[in-house]
Amino acid sequence: MPSPRKLFTLCLLTLLALILPQCSDKNSDDYYKEGLAQIEKQDYDSAEAAFQKAIEKNPKNPNGHYGLGGIHNFRKKYDLAEQAFITTLRIDPTFVDAHFSLGYTYEQLGQKEKAEREYATYRRLKKKMEHILNEEKKTR
Repeated sequence: MPSPRKLFTLCLLTLLALILPQCSDKNSDDYYKEGLAQIEKQDYDSAEAAFQKAIEKNPKNPNGHYGLGGIHNFRKKYDLAEQAFITTLRIDPTFVDAHFSLGYTYEQLGQKEKAEREYATYRRLKKKMEHILNEEKKTR
């Protein structure tokens, strides 16, 4: 029979082996930021993989879907970009930049009316956001 000290050490090592991988595991926002960093390096394959991981970690992270849509637009995969931006807006209808990007995507797909509708929504939300920010500055 092992000594209590050896048993304690074995239990401690087993516990650490189970806990440590979870501590270093990235969350959805970490992967999104990694995707942005990869775009800065012009490594679009790695950026796409990071955005996909962000979505896998949290399917309701609008930033992950938005980043993926941007990659698809860059690669002229407009149908995939459209779906990514629609998902972004389903999660967060007030995601101002997603409305603009979806408008651009519709423009590239030749869907001018849809594009103009998204651009109009973008302008309305942006104006509303600017008004709120200006009001907040006044109260400081």
